[in-house]
Amino acid sequence: MFFESIYELRWLFILPVFILVYIFRSQIRKKRLTQWLGSQSDFLKSSISEKKRLLKMILRLCVLALMIVSLARPQGLGEKIEIQDKGVYMLLMADASQSMLAEDIKPSRLAFMKKELSRFIDLSSGDYIALLIFAHSAVLASPFTNDLSAVKSYLNDLSTDYLTNQGTHFERAFVSGARVFQQIKENDREQATKVIIMASDGEDHSKQTKKVIQNLVNQKNIHVFTLSFGTKEGGVIPLRDYKNQVRAYKKNSQGKLIVTRLKPETLKKFAQWGKGSYYHANYGGRAIERLRADINQLKKTKLKKTERINKKEYYQWFLSLAFLLALLELILSERIYKKWRLGK
Repeated sequence: MFFESIYELRWLFILPVFILVYIFRSQIRKKRLTQWLGSQSDFLKSSISEKKRLLKMILRLCVLALMIVSLARPQGLGEKIEIQDKGVYMLLMADASQSMLAEDIKPSRLAFMKKELSRFIDLSSGDYIALLIFAHSAVLASPFTNDLSAVKSYLNDLSTDYLTNQGTHFERAFVSGARVFQQIKENDREQATKVIIMASDGEDHSKQTKKVIQNLVNQKNIHVFTLSFGTKEGGVIPLRDYKNQVRAYKKNSQGKLIVTRLKPETLKKFAQWGKGSYYHANYGGRAIERLRADINQLKKTKLKKTERINKKEYYQWFLSLAFLLALLELILSERIYKKWRLGK
């Protein structure tokens, strides 16, 4: 038997404290009775059983100990269950350039992108997901893992401060993405179904992106899907201080406000070259659900075989015994009942 949360057992150290408190209170009670009642205290003490009082204290300690043990979740090993996971290897490429701070989608393109990608991750049970953050350069935030909560944690921490070099460069992002897929085991790399999902507003400052994507499709067998965020009307880029207050708006070298607009044509081309699909994410839309449905049409690879142990819980036995002992302590009386006979 083992415990799910062994740290809860530290509360067992309070049991000796209760014992010392019981002994101390017993001594104080005896002294006070003698002081107040004098010789009559013996008569009062004769109606109380010290053994029963001690037994009630022991029962209370046992109840407390059993409740602490049950809190630690005692468990036993059950049968082993072999599970063959099926899914795809997906690389989420999230745009962290300053244009994603535009508020033409409230509260901002970046915040909405994080929310939508988080919803997509929730729909991707069984898949292996990696997260790549890009702007002018790219950095891997999370390698391939089926621990979706970990990927969501990295996604929630995403900000434009993640990368110091600004200005979107899709070519470098795709080159970095190709390297991420080298993490897949060599035996599985060719057979695995591989997908890139690019989330961006489409502003591109690179020229050789088409060649890179076609190489991913032809040599790496990777499908490219794209998600766009923003509006064609666009918006200015707010610059905020440490209190998250807008202190200025981004301007160009001539001192004019920069208005960043969604460029869906760029992302549509990426999806076309990558033999995938393009989706525009907006409030009330079904882009994430459609993306998930299209990826589900791809052949799912047999991924890592996992063995899970069906654990047996024993905490309920300790709780039940604690309840019975508590009931016994409640019923048990400290008094001594004597039989009196009436004389003639």
